[in-house]
Amino acid sequence: MSPAPVFSPARWAAGFLLLALSLLALGAHAQAVAVVTDVKGAVAFAPDRGTKPVALLSELTNGADIQLEKGATLSLVYLQSGTEFQLRGPARITLGATAPQSVAGAGAILRSSVVAAETARLQTANGRVVLGGMVMRGLGMDRLKLLEPIGKVLGARPTFAWTLPPDATTVQFELRDEGSDKVLLSAAVQGSQLVLDDKLALQAGVNYVWTVALEVPGANSLVRSSYFSLSSPQERERMEALRPGPQAPFSDRLIFASLLEQGRFLSESRKLWQQLAEERPDLPELRTLAKR
Repeated sequence: MSPAPVFSPARWAAGFLLLALSLLALGAHAQAVAVVTDVKGAVAFAPDRGTKPVALLSELTNGADIQLEKGATLSLVYLQSGTEFQLRGPARITLGATAPQSVAGAGAILRSSVVAAETARLQTANGRVVLGGMVMRGLGMDRLKLLEPIGKVLGARPTFAWTLPPDATTVQFELRDEGSDKVLLSAAVQGSQLVLDDKLALQAGVNYVWTVALEVPGANSLVRSSYFSLSSPQERERMEALRPGPQAPFSDRLIFASLLEQGRFLSESRKLWQQLAEERPDLPELRTLAKR
């Protein structure tokens, strides 16, 4: 009869350490290192990895194997360094920890920008950049919808705007301080826009609630409310310094729209999503973001 194995703490610890290191290595290999900021044409994970299209604003993991067909383009920004790489097909690459490695075809072209450097601030979850402000749905939402201001506002004098059902002309507008619940303005407004009188001063950092109510003949009133707050002068200056011009690369404007939305500048980001969606009708992700 063979002797029972002797438990060895040292051997057990060594085995456990080896297993832990192996798991860490696997985790490092699968770690997200970059985000897609532009994609055009046929771009997919390599066939032997289970062909799957590469989507806009999706994360790419260390070791990802990507193939670009002829004429296709891909822009990606590394999350830690904020460095952007542009690729054009036909090409095949694997993602390294700090830069893409060429397997076949043309190599990546490096591009630096002030906006791309902010990519590390983007929040991601489940393999994608987290986007999606509160979307209210329900009866009458398409008939009466608040457009701006929603969330944080960069300007000091926001313009209030909303959509109206056909034949509607007048709404009841109310603005109040959320903290004190003090009504700052209550007035009947004709049309779908209101500019505040200069005598009504708004303060940065204060939460305000604005409401638009519409009487509908033969039905209940439609009432919509939203909140906003003015950003501080310092935050406004920082965001405006990052704002890319209208002729800036697509990826810069996409990153800036993402930064605006994650910073809760929801009205500002919506305008950019709409512009980007019109510019790139081939990207369904942008249509979804623009329609919210």
